[in-house]
Amino acid sequence: MKKKFVALSLAMVMAATTAACGAGASNNTPASSSNSNETEAPAEENTEPAADTEVASSDIEVTGDSRTLSLFAGSIPENTPTGAGLEAMAAYINANSNGTLEAQTFYDTALGDATSMVQGLQQGTVDIGISGTAYFTGLVPEVGIFELPFLFEDLETAREATSGPAADTINEMFEGVGIIGLSFWENGFRELSNNVRAVKTPADMEGIKMRTLPADVQRATWEAFGAMTAQIDASELYTALQQGTVNAQDNPLHEIVSRKFYEVQPYVTLTDATYTPFYMAMSKITWDALSESQQELIKEAAAVGRQAQLDATDAAQAEALQTLKDNGVEVEENPDKEAFKEKAMTTWNLLTDNTEKGAELLEMIQK
Repeated sequence: MKKKFVALSLAMVMAATTAACGAGASNNTPASSSNSNETEAPAEENTEPAADTEVASSDIEVTGDSRTLSLFAGSIPENTPTGAGLEAMAAYINANSNGTLEAQTFYDTALGDATSMVQGLQQGTVDIGISGTAYFTGLVPEVGIFELPFLFEDLETAREATSGPAADTINEMFEGVGIIGLSFWENGFRELSNNVRAVKTPADMEGIKMRTLPADVQRATWEAFGAMTAQIDASELYTALQQGTVNAQDNPLHEIVSRKFYEVQPYVTLTDATYTPFYMAMSKITWDALSESQQELIKEAAAVGRQAQLDATDAAQAEALQTLKDNGVEVEENPDKEAFKEKAMTTWNLLTDNTEKGAELLEMIQK
């Protein structure tokens, strides 16, 4: 790829992040999905790159039949880091496909929810889609390996793992169920918020009612810390926290801010408990209908979108931490992570012992 860098300007990233803080929020009740933000109103498809986006040239000489591609973000709004990444990916395809491909982006359940998106990828009714890995575990349970609690010490390690041998193995497994894995994006580390007390050690979680993801490992992790767990749909989470149905939840900082959880959650602990990747995937039906040069361009575009999304996520996280502090939230930045990890690791076997390649993938990641 030529060194004409593809990037969303920092100004655009921050503008998108700021907009996300209000997206889907009305009367203090933001709507969201279990792995990402979610708004109620479907978004219009978008085929034009943002005005502040500079699109690089590709070295690939693209040929092939003309085709329109749907790029769907499931339940994720446009004004998010993932939205910024998807726009960068679409712009790259449109600028470099020699007129053979037209990428159209869709958000906010415009083509269905995240579950139906995965089904659409298998059936070929959705060409390209991205969502939290939890929505793909019904097809390949091993994709949940990256979400084992306290598996990664930092973002750099997590990002290396989701672009390394374990990711390649998972992509091969998905091809067998009709889906082509393009790349892993991310939602970042999930951080704890609650309205009971400041949390620094696992003992501080005793008796707290915690909302968890619909995954056995996540539920078992927080119960190992002494919490009582409940699964509540993300669209109902703000109200549940406000009314005391649950006292705590975990999400990346930028989502805690964009959903305004800090209004009813005065304590935040930077546990970095769970890293939550997003899976960027393509229908094998669509993939097989493309020329080799078009396929190469799609892979290149997914890498471009991933980098734009990671850059936007970093900017959103930094801004969110300051927003929490500015709004009087007590942020525990140095909890006893080793104590949390010691208890959490007892739950890893729920995935490694009950999946065909879970143990093998864990070994790959740890190497």
